[in-house]
Amino acid sequence: MDNQKVNSYGIVGSIYANYIIQSIALIVIMQFSQSLSQQLNTDIVGLGYVASGIGIGKICLMFVGGVLSDKFGRKLFIYLGMTCYAIFFIGMIFCTNINIAYCLAIAIGVGNSFLDTGSMPALTECFPRSAGSASVLIKAFISIGTLILPLIATFFYANQIWYGWAFLGFTAYLVINGLLLPKQFPHKDTVIKGYQGEVNYFKSNPAFGCEGILLILMGFTTTATFVIILQWLPTIAIKGVNMSDIDAKQLISYYSVASIISVFVTAFVVKHLLKPIFCIIILPALSALVLIIFYFHISPVMCVIAAIGMGFTAAGGVLQLTLVVMQQMFPTRKGLAVGCMYTFSGLAFVVIPLTVPKLTMINVSYAILIDFFIALSSVIFGSIIFYRFKKVIDFTKI
Repeated sequence: MDNQKVNSYGIVGSIYANYIIQSIALIVIMQFSQSLSQQLNTDIVGLGYVASGIGIGKICLMFVGGVLSDKFGRKLFIYLGMTCYAIFFIGMIFCTNINIAYCLAIAIGVGNSFLDTGSMPALTECFPRSAGSASVLIKAFISIGTLILPLIATFFYANQIWYGWAFLGFTAYLVINGLLLPKQFPHKDTVIKGYQGEVNYFKSNPAFGCEGILLILMGFTTTATFVIILQWLPTIAIKGVNMSDIDAKQLISYYSVASIISVFVTAFVVKHLLKPIFCIIILPALSALVLIIFYFHISPVMCVIAAIGMGFTAAGGVLQLTLVVMQQMFPTRKGLAVGCMYTFSGLAFVVIPLTVPKLTMINVSYAILIDFFIALSSVIFGSIIFYRFKKVIDFTKI
């Protein structure tokens, strides 16, 4: 297929628009908890059970979606992802059974998996010369969704508007975006190119059993690094330095703003200054530095500094850059790369809530310490990958 005839900007614009709705779907159950709990005749614990279905759907289908995306192409899985979200939004309007609601939540996770395994490879195939920037910018659109949904929910509750109109609006958004998605996509075997347009930049064959496995493990470590801070920084501030509940929650706002700024800074850096392979070592190293200083100097001011520092270094697109490196090293298995790496990324959302609370019950600072070691693991993995990267890829051609 001739990539010159492909409307790359149209494809990428539609993908970014989908990530706004993806982030909305991930938190919409709890944002409309009052209406949904009444409809399902349950409480907040029951809604938590429903929301847990999202993670199940995401983890179970991510690997399968990646493999099939490599076989059948990207567009099909983008459409499948959008369809799953539409099934959830429409289904929840009429659902009155908590177990059916749980199944609908699984559809969100499945849609998340399909959308990622179709969209992430498609971004690099649309812009093979600036794959890093294109991938990192996804984080900005995810943040847009998480910023606007609370405003929408507040408006609906304040004006006593039926929540179903919001769900129908989200469905209409998906339908319109689906109709606008260009028909022709780049070939699924399009290789990430160097700045000079080089595609044959290999000196030898990469080993999936070495750098491939390490990159997949970084899917877990890079995600866990920011998940611990995102979920536990307010608790650390309250228990560690007696910060007020309001001030502690404000820390996440600092974190979010820093992460959004980081997205654009990182996109510029990988476009003009540094290759992604350098960033997947530098950013975790900076996170580790922030965390070890935080561990030895827990104070209200340091809580703010840690929120900003971790938002900037850990949540600004390290996972996406790690994925770009994996797609550079394994260009014919980009869907598999997304499936494997994002499966391990999803595991972080399961493992961290099961382990960190036990540590914080002993000493709240242990959460910071374990986060430091996880960030340090990313640095070690990234350094080994960098060594192998130099062995198999000609730097002058990328």
